[in-house]
Amino acid sequence: MKTDARRLGLGAAAAGIVGVLALALGLSWRRASSERVYLPRPLPREASDLAVACLASGEVRPPVSGLSDADFAAIVEIVARLILAYEHADFDSFLALRAGDVDSVGKRRAGDLESLRALGRELRIPEEKLDGDWVGVLASFWDAYYQRSPVARFLPEETRVVFQLDGIGGWSLESWEASFAALRDRVPGPWIQHDLVVPHRRAVERIADDEDCLRWIDLDLGFETRAGTRARLVARFVRDGAVQEWYLHAAASVYTAGDRSERHLIL
Repeated sequence: MKTDARRLGLGAAAAGIVGVLALALGLSWRRASSERVYLPRPLPREASDLAVACLASGEVRPPVSGLSDADFAAIVEIVARLILAYEHADFDSFLALRAGDVDSVGKRRAGDLESLRALGRELRIPEEKLDGDWVGVLASFWDAYYQRSPVARFLPEETRVVFQLDGIGGWSLESWEASFAALRDRVPGPWIQHDLVVPHRRAVERIADDEDCLRWIDLDLGFETRAGTRARLVARFVRDGAVQEWYLHAAASVYTAGDRSERHLIL
């Protein structure tokens, strides 16, 4: 319990612990004229504190005392970036969770670029703001779509985090993939299974082959929509040990009322 109290009372130390994980999460970026490399803004103190409050108020398995410092810092970073992205419509934090995949996503999604531009035109985004690569057009779409953030507030007491540190056991990879639906459907309601706009550059089959033990985090964050209804952001983050990154593998939005949201989450 002393370990739990120390970690969940991080306060000013939270940002420091999170900073230690920057390299492991692939957050060492810099914007240069010749290439796209990103250095996200440091986490604000209040975002780290709110992430820690989510862990303190919600359910974490195994208990916080059973997590390594690196794993604890990873989940603080992930939750804080999600809060910033969707409660504050912060595109920089959206990209921060996908740092290692930003450079290559333009080529990988080149065939979908015109469809994204078409969605931008529906929002009356000027053509000059649509004359870019996948990330540039996505940034313009994000700004136009989120004139207000899609999340009114996250609900710390409804947080559920499960670290899976022992691999998939006797499951097949197909069964492991299907297990995400059970997490999504834990609370009934209409849902959206997201087609990730910045998918990971390495297939999970390859990661599973590379790893002695596949490691992942199942995350369930409750929030209130701008329409005043309750909803959940459900996500699975996987550890890609070969490139030393946690990456978003699967995500769903689950709503507790027929009115989903005036603005859906972009994941």
